[in-house]
Amino acid sequence: MSRKFIAAVLAVSTTIAAFSAAPARAASEEDIAKLLAGAATIFIIGKAIQNSRDDDDRRDKKKEEVRHFVPDHRAGHVSKPPVYTHQKPIPKVVPRDVTQRHKEVLPANCVRRIEGGHVGRVVMGRCLKRNNFNTRSLPKACRMTVEARRGEVRAYALPCLRHRGYTLARR
Repeated sequence: MSRKFIAAVLAVSTTIAAFSAAPARAASEEDIAKLLAGAATIFIIGKAIQNSRDDDDRRDKKKEEVRHFVPDHRAGHVSKPPVYTHQKPIPKVVPRDVTQRHKEVLPANCVRRIEGGHVGRVVMGRCLKRNNFNTRSLPKACRMTVEARRGEVRAYALPCLRHRGYTLARR
């Protein structure tokens, strides 16, 4: 349950308990003033608690912020090295690997055009197996099911495969 909801229920129950303790009588101006003063006190205490929690959240966010280094190009000015304050390690650049860009060459005769869906062309799984191509090496994210003459068969989305470095053989 929400803290605000619990605090509101607690405030209402306290107010009701205060009314039920006294015998039934008409409310005077003094009673109304006491009631308003109590409600204002509860409101002020609730706001103080909320502000202290907000301050804690802001402090936590400031600790997580990363300070960016901006060099000063004024003449004769010597700048200090950058100070990075964050908990996460600094990301590293991974060099390009030529073998990853051109993984495999897919047989062009296995490509079929499909209608419907968000993909226009696919590579048929059975055709790849007939051409001695290991379909286990293909990414699972590109795998899909299409309807053919024999029923539903497995295929691989061609744009997805190309995005992952696969190319088509020239005819």
